[in-house]
Amino acid sequence: MFTAKPNKLARGNTRITMRQAVNMMDAVSFARSAGLPLVAHLTIHWAFTGVGDDPDGKLFAKVREGLDKWARRHGFPLACIWARERMSGGQAEVVHCHLLFHLPVEYRTGKGLLQVEAAIYRLINKHGRRDGDKAGYGYWADDVIKLVLHDNPDGKYLIKGGGPTVWNHFHVRREHRRLQGIIHGKRCGTTENIGPTARWTRTGGAPVRGANAPCRSSRSPPGAETAIKSLSRNRRTNEISDGELRGVKFASSLHARE
Repeated sequence: MFTAKPNKLARGNTRITMRQAVNMMDAVSFARSAGLPLVAHLTIHWAFTGVGDDPDGKLFAKVREGLDKWARRHGFPLACIWARERMSGGQAEVVHCHLLFHLPVEYRTGKGLLQVEAAIYRLINKHGRRDGDKAGYGYWADDVIKLVLHDNPDGKYLIKGGGPTVWNHFHVRREHRRLQGIIHGKRCGTTENIGPTARWTRTGGAPVRGANAPCRSSRSPPGAETAIKSLSRNRRTNEISDGELRGVKFASSLHARE
């Protein structure tokens, strides 16, 4: 199997920050309130493609772009959150990706769902090929993708690479609490239609209430101040960066403002 070799990759990052996690969880709640529940969970295993890996995330970006075009041709926008990881079954050599996205009811079962799967396979076949390979050599195993539909997913599986602060704040299931390897380039994100600007424009700055949103109150969440003080004392160690400490303070400030 051919494995792509990274070339001048951006500096690697080891975890999802608190600020990123808050953004993703608020996007899930906002999507539901906007009538675009994120019910479809797509996993892409680049190890099963012709290129063998997507070390900088450029191929995944092309897949998202292609899926957005397909969705719009079929009358609905692509609304999603996404994350890139390296840990999978104990292996950390190749990147795999998660995409939690909206599907209208008519595309969740039967013929409609088959159309969605076929569109995704076409995108992987197109962008998973090595330069010079013929059409049809984009992937060599059907397991290259896994598409699962959920009734009411909370999206927390996609922030499992956030580390102890994120795990505790969002009550991530214990069996999912494991860092997800070093990622080069952007690690996670949302589409613009459920991102911070869209949420602010629609709600006028009011918080999005929902089962998936972080707890909101007039005070910081329980333990937040203690966490900030503890992290401040230990930020000189390799356990947490200044950037993540700022993320914790940012998340806490959201509660104070709301």
